[in-house]
Amino acid sequence: MAKTSPTLRERDPDARKERILKAAGEVFAKTGFADGSVREISRKAGVNVASINYYFGSKEGLYRELLIESHRRMISEEPLPEFDDEPERALRQWVHFCLRFVLLKKPAHPVLGRLMAHEMQQPTPALGELVEGVMRPFFNQLVQMVANVVGDSRDTSFDRWHQEMAATQIMAMCTHFHHCREIIGRLGMGLPETETEIARLADSIADMALHGLLAKRATSTRAPTAAKSKSRKP
Repeated sequence: MAKTSPTLRERDPDARKERILKAAGEVFAKTGFADGSVREISRKAGVNVASINYYFGSKEGLYRELLIESHRRMISEEPLPEFDDEPERALRQWVHFCLRFVLLKKPAHPVLGRLMAHEMQQPTPALGELVEGVMRPFFNQLVQMVANVVGDSRDTSFDRWHQEMAATQIMAMCTHFHHCREIIGRLGMGLPETETEIARLADSIADMALHGLLAKRATSTRAPTAAKSKSRKP
């Protein structure tokens, strides 16, 4: 089959746009947004600078699409499963999904990992949009699962703030094994690499989270009885 010539490729707007995104990923992953050169991106992509403005509006628009849309595409490759109706099993399934995503899916997209590393050091406006549009629905689902495990009780101490804090801690236990992988490896524990090893780690994290939440539920359900008994004393 004859190879497509650069001239013909240039007539394909989708192919041109993908070349720009690929080149932008290489540049921004190395330098971050602030130091990324539009001229270097256009040179790598084999297009003129005007093409970047045409497709993305600006350097900011290019970076936004690279960061946000790339995350959306990555998530769409492995969508959220149908979680169990039973709260404890659903939370365990969530942890398994999150850990598989962090340890198997993200390493397959190293450019996104380096982009996020830059965002942690020098956040851009695109990070806020990424959180609200892509990450928050995922997080809110976990918050609801946490609330479902603890159950409907009259203990108002486990309010929305406590639910979100518990969800944040669960998420942190999962992402820790990605963000701190170099440290964990040097501590001698080793990182899980196979599906079986990841499932074992996920069960360990889920067990720890559920033990804490179920202890809170037990305390909450005992509290009204204790208060009632106390009120009967002369």
